[in-house]
Amino acid sequence: MSYTYKVKNEILHRCDLNEDEKYAEIRAILLLKHAINQNSIELKLENKEIAERIYFMLKELTNLKIFIKFSKSKKFGEHNTYVISIPSQPGIKKFIENLEKYSSEVDEVSEEVEKGFIRGMFLGCGYIKSPEKEYALDFFVDSDELADELYNLLVKLEKKVYKTIKRNKPLVYMRNAEDIMDIIVLIGSMKEFYNYEETTMIKDLKNKTIREMNWEVANETKTLDTARKQVKMINYIGYKIGLNELSPVLEEIAFLRLENPEASLQELAEMIGISKSGIRNRFRRLEEIHNELLEKEREA
Repeated sequence: MSYTYKVKNEILHRCDLNEDEKYAEIRAILLLKHAINQNSIELKLENKEIAERIYFMLKELTNLKIFIKFSKSKKFGEHNTYVISIPSQPGIKKFIENLEKYSSEVDEVSEEVEKGFIRGMFLGCGYIKSPEKEYALDFFVDSDELADELYNLLVKLEKKVYKTIKRNKPLVYMRNAEDIMDIIVLIGSMKEFYNYEETTMIKDLKNKTIREMNWEVANETKTLDTARKQVKMINYIGYKIGLNELSPVLEEIAFLRLENPEASLQELAEMIGISKSGIRNRFRRLEEIHNELLEKEREA
């Protein structure tokens, strides 16, 4: 069962919609499916639940004669098609004109219209991936004008939304987990919102743990590399002039490093009761002596 199916299934069982939401949702689906003609409506859907939802909402909103029929098609594999039709009749033209009042682009559009429009778009052309795989919400829209309306509304709602062309269709998409969760709540899928949020939190925690482990490994590797270079440097100084020729503080740190080849600078500092910067300064002086000895060897 896909995550898209879960979200849509929850939405389809919601009945607590006001009239504005219903009109906006119906308008979105009718426009998506190119169902509006000059004096009639013919909506073809393959999803039984969506077809029943639209049919009963239309019956609630208008006294126009509405018909629904079912047929099987074997084109591109056997599948069912549900056709909702409102034939030419008195009042149909006014009903079609009235739908545009529920556009999300009208002045002072209500929150209910925004919800209904986005819900209709999602039911008609929306796809959402499981957060376990990827944070992705896609709307494959057949109409440039409708894609622009959806994009502009999501921008107005301050969501990180993008628009492109894919599979020769306008694609409006989102990749931000928080914004996707906001849309899931907006269209009325609260159960799946909580599931999405929980999965996102677990995924983010795992990623954080992995990053911290990688950081620790990188730091440990860097510490060991630094220690190996210091040991090599001290051995060279000892070979050339003898460590007993160093000043007492440098001799102390040199032998301490040889005795603790894997210790960090902080650990060395704590062993002799000085600051980490103090340890760095001593190793810096040892490095200068090492470089001077190397230079003399080259000149000899």
